[in-house]
Amino acid sequence: MSENGNNNEIKNLVMTRLETLPSDAVVSLGSSGEFTKDQIIESVRRGDENGKKMIEIEMTFLQGLKDGILYGATSFSN
Repeated sequence: MSENGNNNEIKNLVMTRLETLPSDAVVSLGSSGEFTKDQIIESVRRGDENGKKMIEIEMTFLQGLKDGILYGATSFSN
C-alpha cells in the first residue's frame, strides 16, 4: 500500500474514533485553542495543523494501548 493510502487509513481511523465522542464534546489542543467535535473532525479531514496534531495524539494513544502502557503491562497466570 502506498504512503498516501496509509495516511488516508489513519485519517479515517482517527475521524471514526472522533465520531464516537458526544456531540457537545470540546477538544483542547493546548495553545491552539478549543474545538468542537465537528471542527476537529474537519481539521483531520483537511489535514491542517490542528488535524495533524489530533492524528499524532490519537496515534500516540493507540500505541500506548498496544504497548500496555496505559493500563499497565499486567500479566495473569493460573
